[in-house]
Amino acid sequence: MALLLLAVIVVSLLGIVHGKNSSAPFQFDEEDALLTVPQLIRKYGYDVEEHQVLTEDDYLLTMFRIPPRNGSTGKRPILMMHSLLSSCSDFVLIGPKHALGYLLANRDYDIWLGNARGNRYSRKHKYFHIRSPKFWNFTFHEIGYYDVPALIDYVLDKTRSAKLHYVGFSQGTLISFVAMSSRPEYNAKVIQLQELSPAAYLDRTLSIFIRIMSVLAPSLGPSYAATGVYEFLPHWKGQYNFYNTVCPEPWQTLCRLLIYEVTGANPRQLDKKTLRIFLGHFPAGSGLKQMLHYTQVFTDGLFRQYDYMDAKQNRAAYGSSKVPSYNVSRITAPVRTYYGYNDNVINYGNVKRLERDLPNVVGSYPVPDERFSHVDFILANEVKELLYDEIVRNVEDAEREAS
Repeated sequence: MALLLLAVIVVSLLGIVHGKNSSAPFQFDEEDALLTVPQLIRKYGYDVEEHQVLTEDDYLLTMFRIPPRNGSTGKRPILMMHSLLSSCSDFVLIGPKHALGYLLANRDYDIWLGNARGNRYSRKHKYFHIRSPKFWNFTFHEIGYYDVPALIDYVLDKTRSAKLHYVGFSQGTLISFVAMSSRPEYNAKVIQLQELSPAAYLDRTLSIFIRIMSVLAPSLGPSYAATGVYEFLPHWKGQYNFYNTVCPEPWQTLCRLLIYEVTGANPRQLDKKTLRIFLGHFPAGSGLKQMLHYTQVFTDGLFRQYDYMDAKQNRAAYGSSKVPSYNVSRITAPVRTYYGYNDNVINYGNVKRLERDLPNVVGSYPVPDERFSHVDFILANEVKELLYDEIVRNVEDAEREAS
């Protein structure tokens, strides 16, 4: 019952209507909430390809490619990775005139939209069924250690390119840091890491809700798994209609307060139609163990691997009872960070801490809106003007320097 309540609260936090805007500034329709990512891309006049990528540990990941419109242009490909509980819809949802994936595609880049294991588009394994606990025996470590390198190698092989650009949002940044620190040879394959709301150190979160759930999760997790369910907040067909009825009048004020508490309050930038459409795509699913790993990072403030909370199990996994931390000094690829001062999930103080630890930060961009929150990175009304135009300029500059 507690976990059902948690699920309802979480989706309420991340999608109920709020703000004073009456119409979204974006080019999209209500039906977009019910379309898949490739359907969305085709609807707005872009070609799209679907690719299956096999990881070293036998997961099958789905990538969607938006190839250059004018054929081969000589520009290097761009791999884009999404946030926690989400999918590659992060980069196309708000339509062709505003979404970052389209803005880069319009510059004739070869866009590859990745999906981490366990979300709605990456639910296959060569040997394990989706309902098997073995399928869900992963955390963000495996996503970074296996998924990111597999996707990078696949893109480079298909495009015959030596390097690519990388764009990550939230978890998409964290897994790139896992990959580049754990497998440093991949630094040479990346032109530049464009990191939106870069996640590594998470302990300074301003969200009371996240802090409470981080404390409760270790006790709730085993109870959840005891039911035989190892997936957390999967995507399901009726979620758009359901979640839009979770918080009807007169409770909209409460729902507004909840989402602001988690992500940061910026009502001028968040439109109710945008959030309704977002609900058709989010949540997109993750693993229970993956979520437990996040609660550890939120609680202890260390960017490290999963703690089994048992010395014997830790020794079996790591050769020591001490859980190894990720050595971010091994991340030699150029990094650009983009952060918001009102991001309750990734506190800007943690971003500055990360920047001090990284050896090759080539740019640091605080979004010029003091109220810019976590969800604003993908849904804000003015996200193009405030953030995406800057990212496009930086990708273009990096492309020219690499040529």
